[in-house]
Amino acid sequence: MSATAGPKGAPIRHFERTTVSHGAGLAGALRIVCGCCEASGYAILSTALRQDEPDTIRDHFRAGGWRVGATPAEDRCPACRRRPPVTNRMKGQDMAAVKPRKAAMTTKAFAVRPTAPPEAATAPQADPPPAMDREDRRIITEKLDDVYGDRGYQGSWTDTTLARDLNVPRAWVSEVREAFFGPEGSNPLLDEYTEAKAGFDRLHAGFMAARKTHCEEHDRLLKLAMDLSGKADEIVRIGRRIERELG
Repeated sequence: MSATAGPKGAPIRHFERTTVSHGAGLAGALRIVCGCCEASGYAILSTALRQDEPDTIRDHFRAGGWRVGATPAEDRCPACRRRPPVTNRMKGQDMAAVKPRKAAMTTKAFAVRPTAPPEAATAPQADPPPAMDREDRRIITEKLDDVYGDRGYQGSWTDTTLARDLNVPRAWVSEVREAFFGPEGSNPLLDEYTEAKAGFDRLHAGFMAARKTHCEEHDRLLKLAMDLSGKADEIVRIGRRIERELG
């Protein structure tokens, strides 16, 4: 996402374009990311909602409870907007203590584990990563029910994209999927892309080889034509000389 100056100096925001599950298939969407907790929000693209209409996009996100700032760092999700200002400044300090969910899923926060005050001679220790609790497992399981088929993920979903969508660690998604659904396997959409690209690469390589051969043959024939033209001119000159000298 980026911001540029509009005709009157007002900032024009551009949002990341992505693909999300929508209805029975996939749809193009614009993504906004909270500058505090990194939760994501999406706006499904349509005729009435386009990337080149920044005011409409901003109004759409604002109607969903988002604060759209002049820059991506100033964007705030509905959950962060409801917290006191001091809490919104905690990004990078206590993410294990407060980890808001995606607005459409839940706003549950992780509890802060009390720690003993550090001794003067003891070096500060980094907080351990948050552990998955029962509610986290339930949310991930429900999402997997929607996007995981008989043989693996459907559409463009993977462990990585699902973790990003729920704003949870990828390891949590992999753990739940392995335990209750099966191997990550191969994604049909990625398989289709890989097969199509491999076929295109083969055709392109064949075309380039044929083009090289054609160009080389063209150059050879052009040189031969120039040689023949020179020889023809020489024969004409000799014929005219014979006419002059021998009558």
